[in-house]
Amino acid sequence: MNIIEEVYKELIKLGLLNTNHIDLEEIQNKDGIYLFRIAYENKHFVLKYFLNDEYAREIKNYSILEELNIPTIKVYARTDRALLLEDLKRSKKYRLGKESDLMNTEVAKVLATWYVDLHTKGAKYIYENGSNLYREFDVVTRENIDLIKNKSNTSDNRVWDLILDNYDLIFSKIGDLEETLTYNDFYWTNLAVGNDGKEAMMFDYNLLGVGFRYNDIRNVCSSLSEEAGKVFIEEYGAIDEEEKIIDDGISTLVTLIFAYRRPKFPNWAEESLNTIHSGELEKAIESILDL
Repeated sequence: MNIIEEVYKELIKLGLLNTNHIDLEEIQNKDGIYLFRIAYENKHFVLKYFLNDEYAREIKNYSILEELNIPTIKVYARTDRALLLEDLKRSKKYRLGKESDLMNTEVAKVLATWYVDLHTKGAKYIYENGSNLYREFDVVTRENIDLIKNKSNTSDNRVWDLILDNYDLIFSKIGDLEETLTYNDFYWTNLAVGNDGKEAMMFDYNLLGVGFRYNDIRNVCSSLSEEAGKVFIEEYGAIDEEEKIIDDGISTLVTLIFAYRRPKFPNWAEESLNTIHSGELEKAIESILDL
């Protein structure tokens, strides 16, 4: 398949009919997701093209957020394979996030507002429409517990029997929590901040799915500075302690599963791996069972 030819076909479907006037610059190519910066007749866009059906779910996710009136990057047009988006580098309203935003308490404050909006409206959406969306915790299967156990060379650690013997009970407790839409992919490279500093939002919704609120709170605060994290939580509001207890154990398993699926174990999973040896993971699972 010639990707460029396919991209031009999508651009025609998206309304950019005069292909001789299209200037195409590839920005990124990862996991079958292609990003191009587009210049067309004095207009500027970003094209996101999905080679794989699985990741094309992001197109629907934009539609869900628009339906809920949750701020997103402007979508000019879409097909079943592509999104034609606002180019934030040329936006008059937003700027792209930068690493220093992770320490910016004002950004943390307005970002919390976006997450409150997502979770409040998302809970109502899931209640009314069901939850046939990406669900991060679905990777925690019995088979994937065995994957961690074997690849980490910790088969003799008693945490694995604790999890597998109580697997159904653990997931019944997860099922008792209120579900909502969760973003699941926080980092400054996916952040847009208002030029006036009064709003912020996340973009890149491929991992948008079903979870519970604390999944995102932990996901955000693990990257923010300590001070910015405190401001985020203060602005966000009360944390459900049961959600936190369940997330403390299950998110560690999710991290390790994703890590061991890679050819080389990544540095970002080392802390989670250490919880097996230190006994922290076992304590976290016991806390879930005590709920």
